[in-house]
Amino acid sequence: MKKFLLSLLIALAVLIPTIAVEAAYVHVPNFRSMASNRIKERIRFTGMDQRSANGVNYTRWNYICVDGKTSQYVSKYLKKLNGKHNISSVGSNGNNWYFVYSGSQAKYLNTFSGGFHIHVGVSGSNVVVDLVAGMYPE
Repeated sequence: MKKFLLSLLIALAVLIPTIAVEAAYVHVPNFRSMASNRIKERIRFTGMDQRSANGVNYTRWNYICVDGKTSQYVSKYLKKLNGKHNISSVGSNGNNWYFVYSGSQAKYLNTFSGGFHIHVGVSGSNVVVDLVAGMYPE
């Protein structure tokens, strides 16, 4: 009986800390996958930057559309984001689009001051995708 209680106590000691720890880890569509890059490079990933604005940490993913079809790829990407059941558009301003994530992990994610989690911005052939901390491209 003592061995059973001891093993039960050890099992609980291991389980309780793992149950209490939850963290946001949300995948969103990757902009680079909007075009096939196998034969010819169409979208180039140029890097990412860790940033902070008004106390919100986020990552900026930078891309360049090298084949001149930026608007086509951005349009496809926006449709893909809107097609996700837990991501919805909250507005746009010129060449900037804003989306909010409403899935189960949303309570663990901070929002930008405008109340959004994802920003897509276009300037010429450059595209940036800003994702709050806890969100990552697929």
